[in-house]
Amino acid sequence: MSTKRRVLTMVATLATLTGCTIVPASGNPPTASEEERGGDILSQTYVRILASPPRPDATAVEIVRGFQAAMASFDDPQRKIARQYLTGAAAASWQPWAAATRVCDCRFADDLPEEDAEKFIVSFKGRQVGTLEAGGRYRAASEGTLDEAFTLVRVNGEWRIAEAPQGLILLRTDLTRAYAPVEIYFPNPSFNGLVADRVRVPIDPSRGLPESLIRTLLRGPTGPLSGAVENVYPKGTELNGIEIEGDTLYVDFSSPIAALRNSPDRIKAMKAQLAWSLGTDRVGGRYIEILVNGEAFPGGGMRFKPTEYPTYNPSVITGDAAGYFVRDGRMFRVAGKDEEQPAAVLGAAGQPTRPFNHGAVSAEGRDQVAALMGDETGVWVTQMVAGSPWQRWINAQGRLTPPSWDREGQVWAVETAGGKSQVWRASTVGHQSPVLAPELENANVSAFRVARDGVRVAVVADNGAGQTVQIGSIVRGPTYRVGALETLVPPEEGQKVVDVAWRDATTLLVLTEKDSPNGPQQALAAYPIMDGDEKTPIELSKRLTSITSTDSRILASDENGAVTVWDGKKWTTLVDDGSSFPAYPLG
Repeated sequence: MSTKRRVLTMVATLATLTGCTIVPASGNPPTASEEERGGDILSQTYVRILASPPRPDATAVEIVRGFQAAMASFDDPQRKIARQYLTGAAAASWQPWAAATRVCDCRFADDLPEEDAEKFIVSFKGRQVGTLEAGGRYRAASEGTLDEAFTLVRVNGEWRIAEAPQGLILLRTDLTRAYAPVEIYFPNPSFNGLVADRVRVPIDPSRGLPESLIRTLLRGPTGPLSGAVENVYPKGTELNGIEIEGDTLYVDFSSPIAALRNSPDRIKAMKAQLAWSLGTDRVGGRYIEILVNGEAFPGGGMRFKPTEYPTYNPSVITGDAAGYFVRDGRMFRVAGKDEEQPAAVLGAAGQPTRPFNHGAVSAEGRDQVAALMGDETGVWVTQMVAGSPWQRWINAQGRLTPPSWDREGQVWAVETAGGKSQVWRASTVGHQSPVLAPELENANVSAFRVARDGVRVAVVADNGAGQTVQIGSIVRGPTYRVGALETLVPPEEGQKVVDVAWRDATTLLVLTEKDSPNGPQQALAAYPIMDGDEKTPIELSKRLTSITSTDSRILASDENGAVTVWDGKKWTTLVDDGSSFPAYPLG
């Protein structure tokens, strides 16, 4: 056994023996204890949920409260203590993981049974705020109620639960104390960029958060990302342990990971995946070194800095990126610094030869413009290079949504005709391809925006109940498919979705409008798409017609043709009038 392997084994053993002080809980419900586990990245401050068995003199309500609280205890992964609150038959039939874990703002009824009662029912009611799915994916519930009943009987004079709902039920406070929200990253199918997946990692007292995070990473993506992204780690790869020694964080995996040694693209993506998931804030200025069963990675080792992989950024661009807009039939570029004057782009898009609208700009370096023209049944593309002409990449019979680029250089649009919709993609002239999207076939689609990570999509569609904003994913392969759509903004009577734009890889801007006695009223908000966090309203001073964004700046056009920029605090006018269709690359 190598020295490094012996050290890792010793550290793992010590962590098991000395991870935390056990704080006994003498009463009911379990005790929450805040503990410090040291000052390095392998430790964290957390609130520990300590389950305690039922007291001999516990009332019926105390039994049910103790049972619910014991559901949140990760010192008891098999929920053995929780089962002590159940009758023998109920304990045998209760399945904590039979369904997604429900999270609620609930309370127990505090009615008391008759003194000589042998059976009693305790109700548990409130608002269900979300669900926690297998793998740790949390989904907020916009509305919903939880109404459950626990039937209790006396067993040898003590109350026990004879009938309990299947699955776990957590209070919102349980979720906050017992789970840490983290973002883990997976490569796209081309292995040239990452896609973020947010999960809730249970706080395990025997492990640090980085260890729990890596073990979650090895299990693969959750929800809509399943099938749409890659997990480079070979099947069967396990984490043996992690350790800090000097300026290096050692991550020791089992032998299947060595199968990557002859796949340089996958190795690079795997290192980026680990670096971005651990994050520079956890690793600090240290190196990361990957070991295989305590030994150096085959072929000369694998030691790297987490900061070596900026090109894998899921958001691709930053607030310093140049913006674009259309004026007098020409596209203009405005640099990230406001003091520079807009300049017409090169190529056909910068010449007033053919009127176009809804210009979209490809990734920096590709320097292509896609736009609609005339009756909006075609997507035309030109390069921002002198002499480059317009070419028709997508040809449709019905009206197309404004085009959207992905980071692979493909342009996307949705055709709607006769109550049916068809998604199209094209990578060059004469090579358009239909994309399967069964959930959109019978919808009226007015916007389709590929996220900068190249995997997620935002769709504005109306299935007859009003416009909704949905988030889905692209599955790439021999047959492309758009699916796994989930509603981000539900339909609302009288509400119109004016425009949507990706702010970054996990945040979507949504501009809506509703009629009122004082005229149309607009609202602009940033919606986190992964974890059900609350939207963030953005103040408006003018009525806007279209928006685009980077991670820190919003470019918008208003009804008077002015182009303005939001820097997070105020709107500043860039162009007074006569302009429209602002665009950031891959926006």
